[in-house]
Amino acid sequence: MDFGKVKGSIRFKMLGGVLALEILMTLGYVGVFYHSARADLAAGAQKAVERSQGVYDLILQGDTKMLGVAMDSFATNAAARQIYADHQDRQKLLASVQDLFRSNRARYGITHFYFIDKEGACYLRVHDPGNYGDTVARETFRQARAAGKAVSGIELGKTAFALRVVSPYIHNGDLIGYIEFGEEIDHFDQLVKRQTGVDVAVLVDKAFLVESEYRATRKAQGKPDNWAAMKGYTLVSSTLENQGLVADDASEDKLRAVKTSMYLGTVANGPKTLSKGAFPLKDASGKQVGVVLALNDITDQLQSERSALLLLIGITAIVFVISFAAVALYLRVEVIGPLVRLADQANEISMGKVEMKLETHRNDEIGLLIHAFERMRVSLKKSMSMLTKRE
Repeated sequence: MDFGKVKGSIRFKMLGGVLALEILMTLGYVGVFYHSARADLAAGAQKAVERSQGVYDLILQGDTKMLGVAMDSFATNAAARQIYADHQDRQKLLASVQDLFRSNRARYGITHFYFIDKEGACYLRVHDPGNYGDTVARETFRQARAAGKAVSGIELGKTAFALRVVSPYIHNGDLIGYIEFGEEIDHFDQLVKRQTGVDVAVLVDKAFLVESEYRATRKAQGKPDNWAAMKGYTLVSSTLENQGLVADDASEDKLRAVKTSMYLGTVANGPKTLSKGAFPLKDASGKQVGVVLALNDITDQLQSERSALLLLIGITAIVFVISFAAVALYLRVEVIGPLVRLADQANEISMGKVEMKLETHRNDEIGLLIHAFERMRVSLKKSMSMLTKRE
């Protein structure tokens, strides 16, 4: 009997089952690998966000201490205290502290220096002498006045954030007002990137900004007006050259859901792929006023992942072909071949050819079948002999 006569029978049913099983196993391996790779990518991205937040917080703590040291150093300047206590000559006070402010700006990066009276009116901005007399209502000032001690924190200005330290100003044991040192923190972005390799972008909730002031200040600073680029947030600083990428990809719902450091997925940046995460940015009162996006280049990681996936698929395909061929050969030799030969012998027996003995050393199911046919052949041979003798 030809093998072709049973091609719709057990051989192809068994091989079809083996094929389906191997395909399912291959898909399973690929699925497990892909899921594992995605999980590793998300875990790595989450760590990048947490690392960026940690570095950001460390820089903030370090600069807060630096501002505190600078303030303590200035507080010992008795001449400036006396001039301010007299409240008679604003220009004389400016002249007495101007060199110190320039020195601290060069040494510590201090960008704001205020004298504030006990009622909260700004007596002198050393960094902007022509602007004074307005009431200071910032949270750091309110906390310093309420606590009677130095208070520090981040506060949002018209377009950006500043780190501020406010302290009671004491002369001869009496409170004569308050002094405030401040530092614009837009350079934090570059420091974070330098230490972590992660790009960052600072987004501020528009609810805490005045549109007209924001736009006017950006224009005065020679910066583009990006107020309308996003609906609920505005990008105040970023280390990315393609800042439009942040606005295009930012989902307001996701940003508002950021209450702790979290991974937000991936975003394409030309030929590169960036993992995106964020952590909340809070002001001195503990109120969340924005988020800091952390964008990490994972292009090489994804390429390695794809290469590993292709390698896995290739190896699996080779194993698949070899195992399928081995199973097909095994079926041919151990199952299909013996069954076809048994069928041929059964045909011979059916035509009265009962002399050929059916022999096998197998003890499996096919062996049992051959033994059963052999008993049938022997019985048939005996019956045929008896019929011949009667004739």
